[in-house]
Amino acid sequence: MNADVFLYFIFITVKLLFFNSIIDGTGIVNIPLIASVIGTVLLLVFWAGLLPRKARLLLLFILDCAVTFIIIADLLFFRYFSDVLSMPVLAQASVVTSVKSSILNLLHASDLIFAVDLLLLPFVSVKAGRLNKKRKAGFGKRIICALSAFIIGIGLCSYGVSELLKTQPEIFKSFYDRVYIVQNIGLLGFHGIDAFQYVKSMDKSELSVSEDIKKEIAEFIKEKKSEQQSSPKLFGIGKGKNLIVVQVEALQEFVIGKSIEGQEITPNLNKLIKSSLYFDNYYTQTAGGGTSDAELLSNVSMHPARDGATYIRFPLNDYYSLAKRLSEEGYLTSAMHAYRPGFWNRSVMYRTLGFDEFIDKEDYIPEEISGMGLTDKSFFRQSLEYMEKYKEPYYAFLITLTSHFPYDNDKKHLGSFNVGKYKDTFFGNYLEVIHYADEALGSFIDELEARGILDRSVLAVYGDHFGIPRDKKEYLADFLGLKEMDDYNWVKQQRVPLIIRIPEGKYKGTKHIAGGGLDFMPTILNIMGVDSSNMPMLGRDLLNSAEGMAVLRHGYFITDKYICLTSKGVAYDAESGSIYPAEKLAKEKELAARQLRYSDMITEHNLVKELIEYLKNET
Repeated sequence: MNADVFLYFIFITVKLLFFNSIIDGTGIVNIPLIASVIGTVLLLVFWAGLLPRKARLLLLFILDCAVTFIIIADLLFFRYFSDVLSMPVLAQASVVTSVKSSILNLLHASDLIFAVDLLLLPFVSVKAGRLNKKRKAGFGKRIICALSAFIIGIGLCSYGVSELLKTQPEIFKSFYDRVYIVQNIGLLGFHGIDAFQYVKSMDKSELSVSEDIKKEIAEFIKEKKSEQQSSPKLFGIGKGKNLIVVQVEALQEFVIGKSIEGQEITPNLNKLIKSSLYFDNYYTQTAGGGTSDAELLSNVSMHPARDGATYIRFPLNDYYSLAKRLSEEGYLTSAMHAYRPGFWNRSVMYRTLGFDEFIDKEDYIPEEISGMGLTDKSFFRQSLEYMEKYKEPYYAFLITLTSHFPYDNDKKHLGSFNVGKYKDTFFGNYLEVIHYADEALGSFIDELEARGILDRSVLAVYGDHFGIPRDKKEYLADFLGLKEMDDYNWVKQQRVPLIIRIPEGKYKGTKHIAGGGLDFMPTILNIMGVDSSNMPMLGRDLLNSAEGMAVLRHGYFITDKYICLTSKGVAYDAESGSIYPAEKLAKEKELAARQLRYSDMITEHNLVKELIEYLKNET
């Protein structure tokens, strides 16, 4: 191998292994990973020795730049989503330009280490070139060397993949934990397989689902419904009332009931909980689509797409949504969000979901701007003016904005909130915007009450997804008084509050059943007294289920008693955090895998209409 090719091989390999040490958290790399990374880099550079020196150096430098770009892009994505990029996500590149501040906030000065070799290699390559002249090999030897590197590369990659498949034989079928794949076969190995799977999925011959499978999915949905009570509790307690749903940006459960420097962080939410049904074991189930995934979960009761965002990949599917079902009951339906209508493809998706109207950025007066756009207080004030004109009953779906990552908003509209030692830190900024969001929500609820709307409505409030990315977990551990934010504690903190207020504050109380965004729609339909027997929903009515289960997009699942990190083969007692034998949860693991698999089939093959017919015929 030429000296300059060898140098590029070493630098790229080291960068990829260093990336893995960052995302693994422990800094530990295993032998199959090392073998896989070396193998993939060999497959990248094996051909270079056959080229003339100038062409070789130019192409190797371009290749190194490309690998560096991939590493940085994946690192930033991981810091925010705790995941790595995949092919379908790249179709969402237009979304990235609208969150520039978020991207800049995720960059660390230490990331420059990945680009150091790009500055050094041109100079080192000169010396390597002189060494090549002294040890110049014939073309035949260079061919043998290239073929050897290629064969060794294939062998090392195969070894890494085979070792992964020994413990996770199904992982390449559903890609349920992309980070785990990267941790075992490296970043380039993952992207190679991901690209192959993506191209393969484009083959129309792959996109067919047999009638037997459709019946199997319908039976699965029917079984979930049959597990619930035949005479459901609280059915119809909100019948004929308005439904007002507020999806609060980045609101996590850990702030509820907490104080700092003697002040409640969320005094208005705390007050609302006292007169509401409160679900305190409710998990975020979002993925690469962020806020749009939360909207999908609540309005369709299907998991988000395994890659990318459903709103962007499948905007023209047939969805039997909450808005469509309530429209059939005579409701006017409206979605309200003070941002660009094209962001997350909402302008298309809301029509698909059956909303009668979408009140967007162009419909609001930009009187107060902070962060990404209109402040929550102004948003609620102006939205309420629209709502007062609606004929009742109506379904109003409001998505807030001020508490959007990275929380470094212009604070002139936020007031002051003493966050103590966290002042001017990422975590302190988060607490400040969440306190403001709570304040804005409190004013909104007061206005609803003053205008007589509150007791003519079912009011639901929930957080859309996590607020603290894993990259900032040390703040969360410190705030909660934890020695470390290990896997158990991290997963347990992926809860968001769900609060449902029934008119006049009836039927209040805290529910500890495990659930997630998937369960919102069936629970709300029960409260609204709407028959959902023919609706293909994967969630469960949390008010009428004997036990709960939240399946996260990457395959982890939480039951009322246990937390299982499926791909790691580890389970914990949900209350104590003590290790529980994961093999005893085999039934639940299979159920979680089926649910994700069926959800993907329904979305990717647009099966909703057919499933409705199956459910009708079987009831």
